[in-house]
Amino acid sequence: MFPRPRTTVVAAAAAAALLAPASAALAEAPGPEPARGEVFLTVSDAEDTWTRGVMLVCPDGGGGPHPRAAEACRDIDRSGGELRRLSDRRSDCTNEHRPVVAEATGTWRGSRIHWRSEFPNACDLLRQTGAVFDF
Repeated sequence: MFPRPRTTVVAAAAAAALLAPASAALAEAPGPEPARGEVFLTVSDAEDTWTRGVMLVCPDGGGGPHPRAAEACRDIDRSGGELRRLSDRRSDCTNEHRPVVAEATGTWRGSRIHWRSEFPNACDLLRQTGAVFDF
């Protein structure tokens, strides 16, 4: 093996010393917050005719095209990402029988979710799911 000149070793050590703080700063630089979840929500009639849908994107603070995104994201967080556990809200709904089917497909905090449920009518859907399906 050939002996290395002292200047090469010193230059390499100096370069490493100069680059270390820069690479540490890059590693610590805050980037955009990862999304808590991205869920495609749909509401269909009883014959599965798709009537409306929206993408709910939940970075911290809520987002995406959902009209009540921040509230919907909070509601899903409170349910632990399990839409069947959305809290029941108190409101009066008629006994009108016009079934609707709500469906959610996507990811929440790194886990895939797929949820589907039928409700007697749109009022009951909103009563049971709150802001999540209020679009």
